[in-house]
Amino acid sequence: MISKIKSLIKPPVRDSFQGKTDLESRDEKNFFRMALGIILGTLLVLFFSFMITFFVSVRGAEQTLVPNVTGEYLIDGLINLQEKELYPRIQVRYTEDPLEKDHIISQDPKAGSVVRAGKRIKLTISKGAVVDKVGSYTGLNLSDVKTQLQTLFASYKPLMVIKEPVVFVFDDATAGTILEQEPIADTPLTGLTELIFVVSRGPVGKKYNIDDFTELRWMDAVNRLVRSNQPFVFTLSEDEPGNNSVVLKQVPASGKTVMAGTRINLTISTPKKLARDEGFGMIELTLPDYPVSVDLTVERTETAGRAETIMEMKHPGGRFSMPYREKIGTEITVKIYDEVVKKITVE
Repeated sequence: MISKIKSLIKPPVRDSFQGKTDLESRDEKNFFRMALGIILGTLLVLFFSFMITFFVSVRGAEQTLVPNVTGEYLIDGLINLQEKELYPRIQVRYTEDPLEKDHIISQDPKAGSVVRAGKRIKLTISKGAVVDKVGSYTGLNLSDVKTQLQTLFASYKPLMVIKEPVVFVFDDATAGTILEQEPIADTPLTGLTELIFVVSRGPVGKKYNIDDFTELRWMDAVNRLVRSNQPFVFTLSEDEPGNNSVVLKQVPASGKTVMAGTRINLTISTPKKLARDEGFGMIELTLPDYPVSVDLTVERTETAGRAETIMEMKHPGGRFSMPYREKIGTEITVKIYDEVVKKITVE
């Protein structure tokens, strides 16, 4: 009995190396295991969190369907893109239809394409037509307005055209001046619009006495006629050659009273001699009868490429003929408002 009691009260055995009892040693081991488990668990949680984040980032944004915004008003199209988490990249340009202003006229990628959310969609926005309203043309010259419209719509479909035939009336304003227009200035353009003009013919024709051109060299006669914008027609007389090719006859005769713009017919002699490298002849053509005199120009271009204006004048149209004496190979060109209507090469 006493031996049992002694065994119960026997002091615990101490670790010879650590100087600790068995109970203390077990507690420390359990604590160490628990701490190690917590650390390993934390590391595992961090590892799995990192892997999940990595794969989500690699996977990227969700895919979405590109909506059809072509033809929509800009604001409406932007809202539709925003709902799909898409963003615009905008560029603008003029179009032929003024009603397309501020509307989306094209998109890239096309509607129905599958893209990632956050992608930028290229949108082309219309700035409308080059002009969106009728200009003020009253008081301007008809030829200038035609040139202006041609330049304005050189790269785009025309939105304004001048209705033909133009109405011409006698007026104190300079010939060719636009007196009235329809539609009026600032009328909005919604499509192709015809411009109706009333244009001045100039004052009622004045009368004057015909000069005497006989015995003048033909080029001197041309210069005098051009200065007064008097239309003329030259013809050759084969029967009476002369050294300098002078005017032999004129109709109407000198001193006769005629209306301004009356055509003068001049008959000239054929030159007797020409240099070996010269050619002589007549450039002839029939022009339309213009309601207002147009700018007529005659130019020559030498074989070396040098160009020179021989004459320029206002011409009412109809028959036109003029002599030439130039070096062989020279090109002679007749133009109306810089448009070539006749070209010959001297032979």
